[in-house]
Amino acid sequence: MITNEAMSTLLLKTKPSGASNNHEYAHFVEWNGCILISCFARDLPSSFDKTTYSDRTDCETSINHLHLENLSIALELIDVWEKILRRNFAGEEFNIVVTCEPDGKEAVARFYQLRPEEVTWLNEENDLENYNHEAILLLKVH
Repeated sequence: MITNEAMSTLLLKTKPSGASNNHEYAHFVEWNGCILISCFARDLPSSFDKTTYSDRTDCETSINHLHLENLSIALELIDVWEKILRRNFAGEEFNIVVTCEPDGKEAVARFYQLRPEEVTWLNEENDLENYNHEAILLLKVH
């Protein structure tokens, strides 16, 4: 797990919520080379088309993101996502990203598959400290 300093500070005082209400966001479907949260993958065209999304990474990061009340809820959700992705998509690589306000409120969790031919949504080569207005966490799933 890679974090910036703001997220490291938050993680010292934040635990997963323990009250899982995220079961509907823990079912995935494969669609045209994308892994998507099934409840958000409705009304998709019959095949991938670059008029809506620039590439499959763009599609996944757009569809597979949730706005959550706080970091505690996000930590619980990404733990579930990590387990499911490892179990159901062994051999594939994913990034799970959580961003939130420096106070731990209004977290956003998302995931996407790593593809050598596409640019990653979050450039992990960049210093995460450059995200100085938010706390950020990157969890790599292999």
